[in-house]
Amino acid sequence: MEVTFRRLSDHDLPMLHRWLNEPGVVAWWEGDDVSWDAVVREYGTANPDPVEHWIASADGRDIGWIQCWAAVDELDEIEPWRPFGVTDAAAGIDYLLGEPADRTRGLGSEMIRAFVRDVVFGLHLQYTQACAAPYEANVASWRALEKAGFRYAGTVADKDGPCRLMIADR
Repeated sequence: MEVTFRRLSDHDLPMLHRWLNEPGVVAWWEGDDVSWDAVVREYGTANPDPVEHWIASADGRDIGWIQCWAAVDELDEIEPWRPFGVTDAAAGIDYLLGEPADRTRGLGSEMIRAFVRDVVFGLHLQYTQACAAPYEANVASWRALEKAGFRYAGTVADKDGPCRLMIADR
């Protein structure tokens, strides 16, 4: 199965809003406002934030959302990651599979692997690392990262609980 990516457009916002409100996603989006207005504000094209938002597709069907952001744009986020070797040349990623039926089948790890190869490292020569820090309790998420080639770097504290810092090197 080939996973491809396209930039998120305003046309995709109803689908993303639905995905962000799916109970299996809400469980890990602790406290984030996923109302329609918040999704438009956070992910719509009017937001000047440099975070790149992408839609992943497989076999002609949209399956998930994934984003990447420069570590130097989120210094507060990455400060606890520095003792584990994360540098300013890192990209952070966040992701979700939209439909519950797509989870636990290896699709998440394939999406992450392809995204890091094709977008993070493929389009951004400045990035030497891709990093993610899912909650330690979100076993499916950090296992998907492991299967995608990320290594466990260490546990970092988060206001909502411990997170597993995972790193993929170029």
